[in-house]
Amino acid sequence: METKFDIALMVKVAQMYYIDGLKQEEIAKQVQISRSLISMILTEAKEVGIVEVNVRNPLQDNEYVSTRLAEEFHLRSCIAVPTSVQDIPVLRKLVAQRAVDLVNQLVENQMTIGLAWGRTCYEFVSHFRTDKSLNGISVLPLIGGSDQTASYYQLNEMVRVLADKLNGTAQFIHAPAITFTREEREVFDKTPTMKMIRDKWSQMDLAVTGIGFAPTSRGLDRETYIGEHELHKQLIADMAAGDICARYFEESGKIIRGDIYDLVIGVPVEVLKETKQVICIAVGKDKVEAITGALRTGIIDTLITDERTGMAVLQHQSAKSDH
Repeated sequence: METKFDIALMVKVAQMYYIDGLKQEEIAKQVQISRSLISMILTEAKEVGIVEVNVRNPLQDNEYVSTRLAEEFHLRSCIAVPTSVQDIPVLRKLVAQRAVDLVNQLVENQMTIGLAWGRTCYEFVSHFRTDKSLNGISVLPLIGGSDQTASYYQLNEMVRVLADKLNGTAQFIHAPAITFTREEREVFDKTPTMKMIRDKWSQMDLAVTGIGFAPTSRGLDRETYIGEHELHKQLIADMAAGDICARYFEESGKIIRGDIYDLVIGVPVEVLKETKQVICIAVGKDKVEAITGALRTGIIDTLITDERTGMAVLQHQSAKSDH
C-alpha cells in the first residue's frame, strides 16, 4: 500500500478522531504536528481504506431477519427495520414510517381500512402522508372505545385523522371496547351503527393493528383498558401472551375464548383472518412472547418491526423448538 503518510500514524490519528472522539486540534497537540496535517492524514486514511464510512439507513429492510420471520411464521411479507436505536418511542416512529410507506403502496380508491388503537398505530396515523389522489376510502375502528384519556386510545379520533389524510370517510363506534355483560354487548350489537360496522369489517381490504402486552400480576394495581380485575386475573390464569384488538391469545397462537372474548365490542378473529391484508406493527424485546403468539394466530399477513426485536423473536422461536 503506497501512502503519503506512515500507516501507523494514520491508524493512530484515525482512532483518536473517529473512536476516541478527539478534535483535530487536540490530536495535533498530542502527536505534535499541525492541525492542517491532521486533516490531510484523515483524508488519506479514507482514500486508502483505513477508514470506511458506513451510513446506516434505518428505513432499509434487514433482508435476513425479514426473510427468516416470513418463512418461519408463513407471512406474506415482513419488514425488519435496521437500527442501532434502542429507545422504544424512537423505534415506534421508525417502524410507523415504514408502515406508512407500505400502506401508501397498497392503498387504492374505494378501499375499506380498519384501524386499531395503541401507541404504534397512533404514530402510524401521526406520520401518515400520501401524494395519491384518492376517493371512496372508508376508515373504521377495529374495536370500541376506551375510558383512558391517552391520545393513543382515542380510536375514533385516530380514525377521523387517517380518513381526512386519505380524503376518505370515517366511521365510528360509539360503544365501549369491553362491556360488563354479554347482554350489554348484545344491545350495542343490535344498533344500526354496529350492524353497519360489522358489514364494513367483513368488506375490509386492509387492517392496521399493533400487539398488546400480556396482562401480568404486577399490572393488577394499575389502570388497564380492560378495567375489570377479575377478567384480568382470568387472563393471567389462561396464560395470555398478548392481544390484538383485545382478542387475547396464548403464546402457542391459540385464541382465548371465554368471558372477555364474549364481552369485547370489536372485530372477530375470524373476520381478521379473512381480511385481505392485516399489517401488524410492534417493537421491543419485552414484546417477544406477545409477537410470537400473535404470529402463530394466523391473523397477521405482514409484520413490521425492528431488526433487534425480529431477531429476538427468531431466537425465542428456535429455543422453543429445541425443547
